[in-house]
Order: sequence, then structure tokens, then C-alpha cells
Amino acid sequence: MANMNIRSDDSVYPSGDYDASPEIHLSDEQVEALGITSPPAPGTVYMLRVRAVATRVTAELEEPDEVKAEGNAPDVSLCLRLTDIEIAQGGGKDAATLLYGA
Repeated sequence: MANMNIRSDDSVYPSGDYDASPEIHLSDEQVEALGITSPPAPGTVYMLRVRAVATRVTAELEEPDEVKAEGNAPDVSLCLRLTDIEIAQGGGKDAATLLYGA
């Protein structure tokens, strides 16, 4: 699983500082559709399985001074629309059980 806690200069923030991480905002109806019937405690950890569609893709050539360090591959960014979400509270189960129900 990839950690999205990455600063714009590609280095990771110190542990616990997640200001740059992507967020998902859910409405009351969406929360209810996911089966969450009461407010969770702050800091509750959930495992998500999502289906997403790329709605915007951009690719930019590397700056000449970055080609030596990063190569010729373009910088790519994506905008993903989450179309389906499955949520599970993350307490106590290992990742394989949460992901595959084994």
C-alpha cells in the first residue's frame, strides 16, 4: 500500500503530519450508504477499497535541469473520481482478511 503523505518536493513529512494527503469528504447520505450509523471517534482507522475513474490526466515534460536526476519520463498527475467505495473499520484484522475476506 502506498503512503500518500508526500510533500511537493517529493520528501515525506515527519510522522503524524498529513496536511498534504488527499482527503475524501462524505455527505450524510454517503456515510449512511456505507453503513456508518453513529459518529466514529476521531482517529478511527478505516480500510477502504475503492473503484475510481480518471477524470483528468496531465503530463508535463521534465525541466532540463531535472532530466539528469529523474530521467525523461514526464511528470504525471491524475484527478480520480471515486465511483464505488467499500469501508471497513481497521481494528484487529490483518490486511489480507480486510482486503480479501479470507
